[in-house]
Amino acid sequence: MNLAQWFQNLRHRCVEFLYRLRFQRAVAGLETPPPATRAFVVLQVDALAFSALQEVLERGDMPHLARLLQQGEYRLRRWRCGLPSTTTAIQTGLFYGARVAPGFRWYDKATGAPVTSHRPDHMRALEESLSAAHDGLLVGGGVYTSLLSGEAERAVFTVSRVFVRQLQGYLEGTGLLLIFLLRPLRVLRLIHYTLVRFGRRVWAGLRHWKTLLVPLSLLRSLLDAAADATLTEFMTFCVLLDLYRGVPRMYANFNGYDEMAHVHGALHHEARWVLHWIDARLEEIEKLGRESPGASYDVFILSDHGMAPAIPFRIRFGQTLGEFVAQQVHLDVSFDAGAMDAAAARALRARYLITVLRDSQQYLPPWIRRLVDVARRPLLAYLSPEEPAYDWNLESEVVVQASGPLAHVYFRVAAHQMDLPEATLLYAEFMGRLVGHEGIELVAGRDTGQVVILGRKGGVLTIADEKTELQGADPLEAFADREYVMRELRHLLQLPTSGDLVLLGRLLETGEVITFEEQYATHGSLGGGQDEPFLIYPAALEGELPELDSPEALYRWFKARYST
Repeated sequence: MNLAQWFQNLRHRCVEFLYRLRFQRAVAGLETPPPATRAFVVLQVDALAFSALQEVLERGDMPHLARLLQQGEYRLRRWRCGLPSTTTAIQTGLFYGARVAPGFRWYDKATGAPVTSHRPDHMRALEESLSAAHDGLLVGGGVYTSLLSGEAERAVFTVSRVFVRQLQGYLEGTGLLLIFLLRPLRVLRLIHYTLVRFGRRVWAGLRHWKTLLVPLSLLRSLLDAAADATLTEFMTFCVLLDLYRGVPRMYANFNGYDEMAHVHGALHHEARWVLHWIDARLEEIEKLGRESPGASYDVFILSDHGMAPAIPFRIRFGQTLGEFVAQQVHLDVSFDAGAMDAAAARALRARYLITVLRDSQQYLPPWIRRLVDVARRPLLAYLSPEEPAYDWNLESEVVVQASGPLAHVYFRVAAHQMDLPEATLLYAEFMGRLVGHEGIELVAGRDTGQVVILGRKGGVLTIADEKTELQGADPLEAFADREYVMRELRHLLQLPTSGDLVLLGRLLETGEVITFEEQYATHGSLGGGQDEPFLIYPAALEGELPELDSPEALYRWFKARYST
């Protein structure tokens, strides 16, 4: 053992001692649930593909995960998340065993309204329908920074639970925040992360110096860094506290990498820097999970989906997918590719922080109260006075909803899901140009209960219950696992909220994907690592895990092994 390793081990021992001492004091006055014979904590690194993880491990960007695998305590494997490769769809499968969301955003013909995963009311309605028919995976547990709750008892920064007016939840959240604010080392680390990330953003912006002259741009960068730091640190603290309390099941999502990779690319140095920061938080949780006084924990580290390098449709072809569709059908087209959603997500995080800070102020000493008030002012200035406005142009006849390289096209002339022959009859010219477009890999639809896939080269693949029929060039020739792709397309087209047409962005020979959003790494479709996340699990479970070819398979395994 060299001197550097000795100092590193000493630091780890000191940190572990401080955490034990600190949390023993913190939980002294809390009611601790009875220990569970089997308990688990799932730590999700949002959007990190299996192939990308392998590369960052080789580069040394996630040293703790590398040590776990090298020491043989944990195993690494690839799993398949299916189609669509979006967090919303995957959480419905992982938390409830029913993958019912057709994307990150879609249109409900039954209600005549769009649905987006950043809207708390939309996610709350989705979860209520799931809870009525399925058991949640996280009953009696905790969930942090998620879209859905899985029926967890405690849900913090979870979209489906945001602004639910429950006194117990407010008091509990306020108590957690107070304990968090009284931990000076963690607060200092939060400030350090915020300033470092902001400084890196400013340094990168020096190449575009004009942006530095815009105060609002600098303020937005600072607030984004602060919100991400607060989410990460507060979530880590809550999980550590739950480990000491013996909460039987937990799920925490580190989503900073997903946001950074969309903007810069999956392996950009800024995205890898965020992974390095996340790795340190994973180390805290994993080490405490091993020796938790509350319960014996199995710790799982996974991603919900991956990413593929992307070229935006607009940049490649000079117009958005919505503009292309409008040009072809000569009608008004309602098109959403996530631009408003990104702004809504930032506003949602800020509003949540304001709500928690406001409810906590009355319990704080005067000097801390003044600091909290100072923190609230820039958050309030950052927000518009009203909720983000959504102009969906309900008089339009065509609605296009995009989730990365996956898009749903809805024809509002019919209340039912239209078959391909109907769409072709009404929009013959449009269908011909859509199928042959260089930015679209395939178009999928229905015909009397069968799934029909139209390829860019003119081939037609029909998938029925008992057989498949191929005419011309295979529309699925770009995909390695043909049977898997057919299964997933069939599942997607059978959902009642999927589009009359389903489009997948083209898979280029360079390994890039044409995406319908303004992203430089993307997900939502199949191929390029989008549907190949990773799973790190205890080596002792090597023989127990089945083939994991869907989120539903993970749900069934967790329910069987950790049932109460």
